[in-house]
Amino acid sequence: MFDRLEKIKIFRKFLLSYLLILTIPLFTSFVVYQVSVHKIKENATENSQNLLNQTKEIIDKRNDEIENFVYQLSLNPEINQLMYRKSNTDINIPYDIYKVQNSINPYWYTNKLFRNFYIYFNQIETIVSPNSSYMRTKDYYNSHVYEGLSYEDWKKSINETYLSRHYLPAANVKMGEKTESIITYVQSLPFNSKNPKANIVVMIDETEITTLLNRISSQYDGSTFILDDKGNVIVGDNMDKNMVSFDKSAGKFSIKGQDKKYMYIETKSKNNKWTYVAVISKEKLSEDVSYIQTISSVLAFLTIMVGLFTALLFSYKSSIPLNRLLGVMKITEIGKAANPYDFIHSNVEDIIANNDRLKVKIQDQLPILQDSVIRKLAAGEFTSSKEARALMEQANLPLKGSFGYVGIVQIIHMLDELDKEMLDEMNVAQLFIQNELTEYFNGEALLSNIDKDQVLFLLSSDKKISIEEMKKLENTLHLFIKQMEDKFRMKVNIGIGSPFELLTDIHQSFEEAKLSLPFIQTIQGQGSLYKHEHQYQEDAIDYYYPIEVELRLINAVKNGEINEVNELIEKILVENVETRVLTHQNGTQLLAALNGTMVRILSKNTQLNSAKADEIRERLEELLLKKGSFHHNIEQIKEMMMEIAQCIYENKFVGRQQVIHRMKEWIKHHFSDPDLTMHKISEAVDLPEKMVPLIFKEHVGVNISDFIEDVRINFAKTKLMHSDDTIDEIAVLSGYNSAHSFRRAFKRNTGTSPSEFRKMMKSA
Repeated sequence: MFDRLEKIKIFRKFLLSYLLILTIPLFTSFVVYQVSVHKIKENATENSQNLLNQTKEIIDKRNDEIENFVYQLSLNPEINQLMYRKSNTDINIPYDIYKVQNSINPYWYTNKLFRNFYIYFNQIETIVSPNSSYMRTKDYYNSHVYEGLSYEDWKKSINETYLSRHYLPAANVKMGEKTESIITYVQSLPFNSKNPKANIVVMIDETEITTLLNRISSQYDGSTFILDDKGNVIVGDNMDKNMVSFDKSAGKFSIKGQDKKYMYIETKSKNNKWTYVAVISKEKLSEDVSYIQTISSVLAFLTIMVGLFTALLFSYKSSIPLNRLLGVMKITEIGKAANPYDFIHSNVEDIIANNDRLKVKIQDQLPILQDSVIRKLAAGEFTSSKEARALMEQANLPLKGSFGYVGIVQIIHMLDELDKEMLDEMNVAQLFIQNELTEYFNGEALLSNIDKDQVLFLLSSDKKISIEEMKKLENTLHLFIKQMEDKFRMKVNIGIGSPFELLTDIHQSFEEAKLSLPFIQTIQGQGSLYKHEHQYQEDAIDYYYPIEVELRLINAVKNGEINEVNELIEKILVENVETRVLTHQNGTQLLAALNGTMVRILSKNTQLNSAKADEIRERLEELLLKKGSFHHNIEQIKEMMMEIAQCIYENKFVGRQQVIHRMKEWIKHHFSDPDLTMHKISEAVDLPEKMVPLIFKEHVGVNISDFIEDVRINFAKTKLMHSDDTIDEIAVLSGYNSAHSFRRAFKRNTGTSPSEFRKMMKSA
C-alpha cells in the first residue's frame, strides 16, 4: 500500500512539473499578444503620421515650385514694364504684350503645374497667358468659367484684389467642353503693395494633390483634408466637411461627435500655415488586431489540450523508470532520502558538457559577436587594451598582436541614394570583397561591413611594422584593386591609416583611413590606394587655405560680393605661390579643397537659378576630368565663383531697386506725418527696421533722413511760392511738429529762412 502511494506521488510530481512548464509559454504568449496589439496600433498610427508628413513635404515642395516660378516672373523686365502701363490704347502696348507672352511661353513646357496660368494687368485690363492674350478679359472668363462665380466677382476677387501667396479652395471650372476641379493660386505684383499693378494666377488641377492624399484615405478607410489657417478646406479626398470642426479661438481642429469611430491625426506646414488632417477609421486599424486575437485564442486552446495530453503521457513515461527503481529498493532506504531525484544530481555537469545542441547555438552566435567587437574597436569604445583583448578572446578573434593597420575598401559609385535593388547589389559586392580579402591575406584579416558601400579590414602583427612590410602591403593592395576590376568589373578605392601600436589606437587608424579616401568620386577614373600621411615636422610645407578663408569665400559668393571673391582668390594665390614654395602634392590638395568649396556653394545656394547652377556643375566636372595646369584651374574656379556672385548680385539688385522704389513712393505719400519713423517705413516695405537706412544709403547714396527732409522742404517751397498759407500752417502740412523745427530744417537745407525765400520768390 505504501509503495503504491509513493508511485502516485512520483507521477503527480512529474505531472505538476509539466503543467507548470505549460503555464510559462501560455503566460508568455499572453504578454506577447498584449504587446503585439499595442505595437500594431502604435505602428499603424505612426505609419499614418509618417505618410501624412511625407504627403505634406511633397505638397510643400510643389508649393515652393509655384512660389519660385512666381518670383522669377516678378523679375521679368517685360512684365515689369507692361504692368506700369496706364492705358491699353498706347501704340506700343501690342508689342509689349507680345514680348511678355513670348517670355513666359517656355514655362508652359517646363512643368505641368504651370500648364494653366495667366497674368492680369490691372491698369490696362489685359490678360496674358503663355498661348494667347486677351484685351477683353471676359473672353478669357468665358473659356474658364468658375462655378458659382460671376464675371464681375471673378474679376474683383481674383484679379483686382491684392493677394499674397493666396490659395482659393478647390472649385469647379468649366474649360470648353469639360469641367475640372481647380485650386487657384494668386500673387499680386509688386510684392507688399496694397495697390496691385498685376496679378499672377496659377490654376492647379486638384488631382495633382488629391492623388497624394488618396494614399492615406484609401489605405485606412478615412478622409484626408488640407485646411488653411482660418479653417477653410483647400482640398480633400473622400472628405466630409461636416466631419471636422475648427475652433477659431483656440486655433485647433477636432472630430465632431465621432471620436469612437475615427481617429484624428494632423500636421502643420511651416511654409504656408496649412494644416494636413487625416481622419482614420479605428475599425480598419483593428482588423489586424482582431485577426491576431482569433488566431491567439485558437492556438491557446489547442496548446492547452495538447499540453494536458502531453503532460499526462510524459508524466507516465517519466515515472516508469523511477517506479521500477523503487520496486527493487527498500522503502526504508527511500525514506532516508529527502528527494527521490537526488541520485541524478551528480550527473548534471556531464549532461551540460555533452549538450551538443547548446554548443551549436553558441557557434551560430559567434560571427555576430565577432563583427560587433570589430565595430567597437573601430569606434574606439574600449577604454583599455585589457578590456579589448578580453572581449576579443571571448569572440575568438584571430588577432596576432597589438600592432597593425586599419584599411577601408570603398566601392566607387555615383549614386546619392540607393534603392532596394542597388542595396542588394552592394551586399553582393561587399561579399565578393570580403572573400577576396580573406584569400589575399590568408584568412588573417578581420573584416566588417561598416557602410552600404564600404568594407573595413584590420591587419594585426606581433611586432612593429617595418618599411619593407609596409611596401609589401601597398603592393598587395594595388594588386587587389586591379584584381577586383579585372575579375568582377568593380572599381574600388582603398584608404589606409597610419599604423597602430596599441589596441586602443585602432580607432585613430580607422578615422585616418576614412579621411584618406577621396571626397569626390569619379566613375570614369581608376580605383586607387590612398595612404594617410602626417605632416607634423616644423619644416613641412603645407598649402594655405584656412577654414576662416573658405567661410569668407562662401559667404562672399552667397552675398554677391564680387570684389571680395576676387580679393580672396588673389590672396590664396599670393600666399601659396609667392610666399610659400607649393609642391605638386600640395597644389593638387589645394585644387581639391577649392573644388570642394565649389560643390558646397552649389549644393547650398538657393539664390541661383537651376539652369545656371547645372551649367556651372557641368563645367566643374569637366575641369575635374581634365589635367590642366595649376594656374589655369585656379582661374577657372575663380571665374565660376565670380559668375555665381554676379548672378546673385544682379538678382539682389533688381529686388532691392523695387524695394527702394516702394520706399520713395511711400515717403512721398506720408511725409506730412510728423511721427514718420523707420518703424513705419519698415512695416510698409516689409523689411527689418535696422535694414531700412542701410539699404537706402547703399542704393541711393544719401541717408533716408536727408531724403525725407528734401521731400518735405520741396513741398514747403511749392507752398511758399504758390499759396498764401502761413509759415505755421506750411510747417504742419510739411510734417513738422512746430514752426521752429521747420524753420531750422529749411535754413539748413536751403541756406535761407522760409519768409526770406517767399519774399525772394515773389520779387523775382
